[in-house]
Amino acid sequence: MFDFSSIPFFDNHSHRINVENREITPLQLGVAFAHGWGPVNPEGRMPDSAEVENCDAEYAYHVMNMGVVKVLINRLAERFGCEADAGTVVSIRNGFTKEDGYGYARSLYEEARIVGEVVDDPAVFGDPVLNCFPTRIYRLFQMDPFFRNLLRSAASYDELKKIFTGTVRERLAEGFIGIKCHVFELCAGPLRIVEDGEAAACFDAARAGDRAAFETVYLAVFEQVLLLTQELNFTVHIHTGCTGNPNDLQTSTDPYRITPILHDPRFYASRIVFLHGNPPDFGHDAWICHGYPNVWMDLGWTAPWVSMNMDAVLKEVLSMAPHSKIMFGSGQHDHAEVSWLAAYIARSSLERVMEEQVRYGLLSEKQAVETAGLLLYKNAYRLYGITD
Repeated sequence: MFDFSSIPFFDNHSHRINVENREITPLQLGVAFAHGWGPVNPEGRMPDSAEVENCDAEYAYHVMNMGVVKVLINRLAERFGCEADAGTVVSIRNGFTKEDGYGYARSLYEEARIVGEVVDDPAVFGDPVLNCFPTRIYRLFQMDPFFRNLLRSAASYDELKKIFTGTVRERLAEGFIGIKCHVFELCAGPLRIVEDGEAAACFDAARAGDRAAFETVYLAVFEQVLLLTQELNFTVHIHTGCTGNPNDLQTSTDPYRITPILHDPRFYASRIVFLHGNPPDFGHDAWICHGYPNVWMDLGWTAPWVSMNMDAVLKEVLSMAPHSKIMFGSGQHDHAEVSWLAAYIARSSLERVMEEQVRYGLLSEKQAVETAGLLLYKNAYRLYGITD
């Protein structure tokens, strides 16, 4: 019934990609989707592309049998007109990328109609390293590393707060559109209101490494960010869900934890985007978006990682969150195929889900098309004030 291929796709969350003229192995493509512990490193972190070829055969076997990797191989095989075999697909891919890596990425972006990308990267604004993206990019300022450095260098909490707020103003004036943070992971204790006096009293202990004191000072600065979103008209993007370090328990990144702060009238108008949909508890993000008018949710990483179950995810979140507050992304890193695949998964899942809703008499065809446009790009355009 529906074909949403002509609707643009806005990628609400991406990281830097490699568009150099190069060749990769099937495992180097597949491991980009592995978010668990790697067997190479004694500290348990994920192996990078250089290390991955030293992984044992058992690890490589499981990586290449991840659902999302199989889906990617199949979609690339459809594009190349070949067998859905990882070796064959990557060999054809390498034929393009070793000659013109950027041109290959651009062809993927044009095919997927990717009209913009919110990029989470530590590079300074305007750094040519981010010319890797064959579309318009919108930058997030990374709060957490800046806060840690400032905690070490500032002489007092008052100085830290002054420099922090001043720097945020400068970064937004440069062109950053928002701030990215990991408040859930960095604050293991209950999220609560922290006034400046308490933060100032904890400052020296926080600098000395006291965990509870660190969390107190961090929360005070985070709450300052929430106030600044109202004054300066930007959004704070908060990481949710187990999409990174498996040491982070699912409950630590549950968006429900933020409600004690959102209940304070001072933060009623603060603008928040919860990143990644909080996998696997997608409904928690959706309920927060339903209950608080100043919260949006992003399904970046969910698409394409959860590609084989994306229909169910969409039905869950669309049943609770306003359709005007849900955005797609990719969680992309390393390879341009990630955003390309996310766009395909988003559109194809929306086509099936909207067809079902119309068939059941729950939505009209017009409403279904409107919802698809909102999720694929219009919600992001409206939130960030994009007019072209």
